[in-house]
Amino acid sequence: MQQAGINAAANRLLEEFVQPSTAYRSVPFWAWNDRMSVDEVKAQIQEMSKQGMGGFFMHSREGLESEYMGEEWMACIQAAVAEAKATGMKAWLYDEDRFPSGGAGGSVPRLGGDAYRSKAITMEVTRDEPKDTSDIIGLFVASVEGDTLLTCRQVDTTEPDLLLDSEVWLICRKEISGPCEWFNDEAPVDNLNPNAVAAFIEGTHEHYKAVIGEEFGQTVPGIFTDEPSIADFHSLYTKPWLPWTDGFAEYFQERRGSSLEALLPYLFFHGEHSAKARHNYWRTITERFCAAYSEQLGQWCEDNGIAYTGHYLIEHNLGIGTRVSGAIMPHYRYQQVPGIDLLGEQADEFMTVKQCTSVANQYRRPFVLSEMYGCCGWDFTFEGQKWVGDWQFALGVNVRCQHLSLYSLKGCRKRDFPPVFNYNTSWWKYNHVTEDYFARIAAVMTQGEAVRDVLVIHPSSTIWAMIGCDPYEYKGWEDPNLLRANRYEDGINSIIRSILAFHYDFDFGDETIIEEKGHVTEGKFFVNFAGYQVVVLPRLHTLLGSTLKLLLEFMDEGGTIIAVGQEITMVDGELSDEVQTLYSHAGIRIVVDEAELCSTLEDALPRQVGIRSRTSGEAPEFLYYLKEMPDCYALFVVNNDRDKGQEVEIMLAHMGRLEEWDTLTGETKELGIEVSGDHMRFVADFGPAGSKLYVIHKGFQPRLSENRFSSSQSHLFRLADATLGPACAFTRTMPNALLLDVCSYRMRDENWSEPMFVWQAQMCVREALNMRQVHYNGLPQRYKWVDEAHPDNGQPIGLRYIFQVNAVPITDVFLVLEQAEQYEVCLNGVPVAVEIAGWYIDKSFKKMKLPQLNKGTNELVITCAYESKFEWEDCYIIGDFGVDVNRSIVKEPEVLHMGDWCLQGYFHYSGSIVYHFDYTYAYQPGVAAPSVLMEFGTYEAITMEVRVNGVTSAHVPWREANKVDLTPWISEGSNRIDVEVMGSPRNLFGPFHQKGTHNVWVDWTYFYREGARVEPNYVVRPYGLLSPINLFLT
Repeated sequence: MQQAGINAAANRLLEEFVQPSTAYRSVPFWAWNDRMSVDEVKAQIQEMSKQGMGGFFMHSREGLESEYMGEEWMACIQAAVAEAKATGMKAWLYDEDRFPSGGAGGSVPRLGGDAYRSKAITMEVTRDEPKDTSDIIGLFVASVEGDTLLTCRQVDTTEPDLLLDSEVWLICRKEISGPCEWFNDEAPVDNLNPNAVAAFIEGTHEHYKAVIGEEFGQTVPGIFTDEPSIADFHSLYTKPWLPWTDGFAEYFQERRGSSLEALLPYLFFHGEHSAKARHNYWRTITERFCAAYSEQLGQWCEDNGIAYTGHYLIEHNLGIGTRVSGAIMPHYRYQQVPGIDLLGEQADEFMTVKQCTSVANQYRRPFVLSEMYGCCGWDFTFEGQKWVGDWQFALGVNVRCQHLSLYSLKGCRKRDFPPVFNYNTSWWKYNHVTEDYFARIAAVMTQGEAVRDVLVIHPSSTIWAMIGCDPYEYKGWEDPNLLRANRYEDGINSIIRSILAFHYDFDFGDETIIEEKGHVTEGKFFVNFAGYQVVVLPRLHTLLGSTLKLLLEFMDEGGTIIAVGQEITMVDGELSDEVQTLYSHAGIRIVVDEAELCSTLEDALPRQVGIRSRTSGEAPEFLYYLKEMPDCYALFVVNNDRDKGQEVEIMLAHMGRLEEWDTLTGETKELGIEVSGDHMRFVADFGPAGSKLYVIHKGFQPRLSENRFSSSQSHLFRLADATLGPACAFTRTMPNALLLDVCSYRMRDENWSEPMFVWQAQMCVREALNMRQVHYNGLPQRYKWVDEAHPDNGQPIGLRYIFQVNAVPITDVFLVLEQAEQYEVCLNGVPVAVEIAGWYIDKSFKKMKLPQLNKGTNELVITCAYESKFEWEDCYIIGDFGVDVNRSIVKEPEVLHMGDWCLQGYFHYSGSIVYHFDYTYAYQPGVAAPSVLMEFGTYEAITMEVRVNGVTSAHVPWREANKVDLTPWISEGSNRIDVEVMGSPRNLFGPFHQKGTHNVWVDWTYFYREGARVEPNYVVRPYGLLSPINLFLT
């Protein structure tokens, strides 16, 4: 596609925008979670390619039955690489069995023994003199008051010491973590030990390189590390603890030039030396973790021609993030594709994103990955994808890693933090719509350099000085030190939100990185390649000495520093008068709050972008991202308010020809502007969760036109010329379904149990047979035990389901079972031949034809010789019938009314419904044919497609796109307008008994809730056109 009036480079950018290449498309977590098959691997890759994905991460996941890194696994890896190459996709590696990374499925700690197992320094407060001193790191006699240290002296473990009545022993020991089921019955790995990490690389990265061969670094561009940590939540210690490793005391001495041993109690107790001890401990832990893990992996990847990507644990919380990583930002230095994860349906974690995108900008890493959408539930919409993705793209992310593309939905796998992005979700055929949308943004916003003039010093060193551990009890997230850090973090988040809401983009500056890569040049404060005109100090309590020195140099050369408050009292975690040189310098401006910060920023720094509302100045709901290229600027603007749209005036401090590039359709159009000095201004209307991409061509004259806020929308107060609804003919696109999730069970010749949920019946049976439970996530991987014989295999077990039929279906009805070949089936006392007749939703969900149902009560009995490897799940009756709110089979309606289809016979339906409308298009002879604008009212859908006379005219994936120009497809006279409304598997798979119809966070526990958290009735998500559609002739 060539466009007149712009240069060749801009035309190449436009071509990439219209049809984005693989490089800018998503790379989902493809969860390998069953017995793997080469043929199925190839088939699913072809599906992903057809639906617009750019690649995939081959990710071991819950339920895997092929041995991780074994022969079957590697055969599938090779097949996936070959198929990816054939389809033009990229096959990315994932470095662990499930997560977190480092242990290679437990093989690393098994290989290295205790030396490679996770370690901690623990605290014991006791009056009893220690008997065993072999693992003591430090022994102290102290007087304490709660968690405050009053007096403390270190004593030698070989010399006894008498305690005063007011004194206690403080015993600091090295402890090795116990084993955990999640790590396949091994301990977590010690990621502070460089030898353990080297063993991890040898057993994983080197193995993959050898097997993949010449496509390593070609079709296989990189490898994902997932949540590596130094203090895994699964670690098992007997006392309150903090991370440790062999040789750490010596490493600390080397890095800090002083001994840690005498300061150990201050890591747990508050006292005179606590801030310095904690600051230096966490600083050194950060350096050790970076050197042992991230730098080693990053260097290996660079040396071997692939990209190191992935994300670290708990990036979103400064307190617990410190406990598990020391500091997050320094690790990103070593990633060729820095990454984060952002779980749940939310748009709040500005710090998470900015930490990563800042380092990417400073190191000129063009791609930033975000693992997103996990825990959003089966009912996650395309608008949800857009909302969660847009604001991250506005902050610098440009690679989506969808969580998850499940290889199989069998058993507990379907509850592995849905939604699912693969063939086995009902809306899959429209996945390409969001793929193209985000790829178009990425194709443009990956180019050039970010225009950011503000640096915010990250508060990691302040957090270091805060974080200890309760000395009496390990309290996890509820540790008082972490709660204090959380309160402090709230203030930091308020500051960065205010800066972004006032439309000044910024980068974080991490002090560890600044110490290595910071410099002042030509009046700018540089962090590696990125230079800044203004530095903000956001209520910090301490600075590194190296940072303070650079800040003073920056001000000496005319730079501006804005300090929120005057709270810095320490240098390197220790009280120091040096900070007065900072606060007394003429180059610093001290402000009291966020409002004064923003006004001072505006005084100190010319604004690049303004986004003003009609009445209240800068519109705080909006975010922007500005990139500069040699020939143009690109501006991505996002309305982060999901509930309401807004008309705004956009100001840009750059001139040129302005175009809007439609990221949904790939179309472009020139816009008119007003000129105000050396700025351009124009008005734009954004819908809820709306966004727009603008390109400003340098050296080309803009089209001048008047831009003003509109007094009203053109058709807002006029009646529709035609209305579609309130009832119409319709078509289902999938069989309807009755969920059977309640049963009675019987073991051997015992009586039937009381009715209960299927998962509860399975739990009872497996407990009685002394078999490990399988209904929930978190057990040792199935490949470790699934093929082992169990002494109680073969016990006769039965399940009985009772369901009601008010109207007998006249067409074939099918039973859908997982692991159907294991069962015998009887319907109403009549044996049913288990003859597989295809599959439903997922290839492991097998269909078998049932005899005619009876009117009234029906009994379905399923029996088997039960084995440990079995996974009982809900089953389904599917066919052409209705299902009412009492979950009985009823007659299907002949027409569908506007409103929730769940209440009209489709209570558990998971597919789409096509609404059929007839419309006659007529106009006066001799008059120009009017345009036809369709506007949707309220609806509930994953996405929608509009077809006119059988031809697709528009996709409506979100409310901002709910106005559709039908003119190119409408013919004079009779027209058929079809609207396909996509549902989801939510009303088939649940959860059904959680409070409320929609949760912004869904994990596997939501499917098994008990007690006060349970809603006794079935809660389903409404779907359908809820109000008529309006047509306007203009």
